[in-house]
Amino acid sequence: MLYSHIDVIVPANEKEAYAALDSYRDEIRVVAGSTDISVMLKDGRIRESKFLDLSHLKDLRYIKAQRDGRIHIGAGTTYGDCARDHRLRREASILLQAIETIGAPPLRNIATVAGNLANASPAGDSIPPLFVLDAHVVLESVSGRREIPIDAFFSSYRKTVREPNELIREVAFRPIRRGEIAFFKKLGLRRANAISVASVALWARLEMGRVIETRIALGAVAPTVIRARRTETMLTGTQPTMERIREVAKCCAEESHPISDIRGSASYRRQAIEALIYMGLVEATPSLQNRKSR
Repeated sequence: MLYSHIDVIVPANEKEAYAALDSYRDEIRVVAGSTDISVMLKDGRIRESKFLDLSHLKDLRYIKAQRDGRIHIGAGTTYGDCARDHRLRREASILLQAIETIGAPPLRNIATVAGNLANASPAGDSIPPLFVLDAHVVLESVSGRREIPIDAFFSSYRKTVREPNELIREVAFRPIRRGEIAFFKKLGLRRANAISVASVALWARLEMGRVIETRIALGAVAPTVIRARRTETMLTGTQPTMERIREVAKCCAEESHPISDIRGSASYRRQAIEALIYMGLVEATPSLQNRKSR
């Protein structure tokens, strides 16, 4: 399909957007930054005959804290908006760690977090941090609104549970608080503008140097981003000593289910996961940092 064969619908407001989605359903694709569209057209992955362009709807572009204690990011919010937001830098630095590895600044100024979710690639760099931040995806349509935990949002490779008439309205997650650590680590084939070969995101709550609760997400090593739940259990309730971190890193690599492709073999990806979580935990654990400085 060529651009000339596609009708672009530009709604004046959200109500018109929901009406268009409800009318055309499987015939229409929602776009905002459209950073992947050229590639998808070239690969023949676009079947829809219409685009719903939301890039100009300012009501979908926001980052704000709500009374529920969570941070809410609207569907039209770009990566650049996130990178410039002081609240996210203070309370969700793990998300910014991921965003800063995505493309170049011009791309980050048009690409959106919601677009990364809708694209549903297991290599989507903003997705593992949202997993460990316990994010929820808010979907809206003419029929109403529903909220889905992010680890239930992806059904299979590049597939989500979003219905054809639903719009990703926002993503909401809890901020990182005192006594918690979080990090995102990624391996690409070059230093910048690279798709992930493998990635790891980790959040943990510590008390007196002991891990009380943790969430670990792995990217680009399975059909979807996955939680490393066996590794989480191994780490929870323990003190992150160097020996324990080595065991955790090995367990995390074993939980991945990578394939071999042009960016790396399955074996290479498992080794990458092991190295990434090892480095991240050593850097993020205060007790180990204090030991290294003595």
